[in-house]
Amino acid sequence: MAESMCRTLRDGSLEGEQAPTLTIRDTTASPFGFHVFSHVLSQLSSFILASKSQSRCIVIVAFSRSPSFYVDLLKRRGIDAKSSHKCIQILDCYSDPLGWKDQLMMSGNFTDVSYEVSLSLSCVCRNVKDLDKLYSLILELGKGLVGQGKDCFSVAIDSEDGS
Repeated sequence: MAESMCRTLRDGSLEGEQAPTLTIRDTTASPFGFHVFSHVLSQLSSFILASKSQSRCIVIVAFSRSPSFYVDLLKRRGIDAKSSHKCIQILDCYSDPLGWKDQLMMSGNFTDVSYEVSLSLSCVCRNVKDLDKLYSLILELGKGLVGQGKDCFSVAIDSEDGS
């Protein structure tokens, strides 16, 4: 089942068609949603790097795990995300989702010593409540990778349902 989903995402859509979309959720009956998400993300990233996908790059929107987690995940699957920064970008909505850490650092009350991925691979979103800005950042990262032509990019969003 997962392989057919990966193939559908890899093949994309014809001109004028809607792009394929996949939502993966954890439930009490099936708590393996994140494992499936990780597998699909790894497969799609491999297809993109091998130029076997309609998409030319992927933007990972990290809400529930840090960008370094995704770099390590892809590395464990044989994908060097740091050297693939022209095909893989991470929008960091995990480290400072409401901008508090940034405000504390500016006031001098906080020193950020956390390890995160290099700035060439990651962009930080400091206000996830502003959906227009969030959407603009995703588009900016994707278009920065593929340019202004007709090339496509994929978006993978990890998130946790609050319910």
